[in-house]
Amino acid sequence: MTEWKLRVVLCDLVLAIVINTSAMLIGGAPMEPVAWYTGVACAFFTNVVVQLVLPVPLIGQYAGKLFSNDKVRLAVSVFVENLVFVTCISLTMAFLQAGGRPVIDVWLQTYGYLVIIGYITSLILASIPQK
Repeated sequence: MTEWKLRVVLCDLVLAIVINTSAMLIGGAPMEPVAWYTGVACAFFTNVVVQLVLPVPLIGQYAGKLFSNDKVRLAVSVFVENLVFVTCISLTMAFLQAGGRPVIDVWLQTYGYLVIIGYITSLILASIPQK
């Protein structure tokens, strides 16, 4: 389980905003304030629930331990964590936005882009020095 600190919550919020906004823009959803806010809230909630159920940081650390170079280890660890979070968040968003279309089709329409966008966002967040 994740150790809850203000930094973790703020990173979760940033990731929720970035992933939801990107999904809406890529998927062609109207950027109405109510839909956007609801999507961000859902993405944030999904991210928190995933952290309560899965030891995502630990999974990322184990994946990173396969590499001896510190930079590669960090990049792999962040990628694996991001992959878990973005997969869960984007699949949840696809369920909400499918509107009668096949959910997997809706999900795959944005998934690859969201993994890349989420990874870049996560690398930036990981590079911010901790106090």
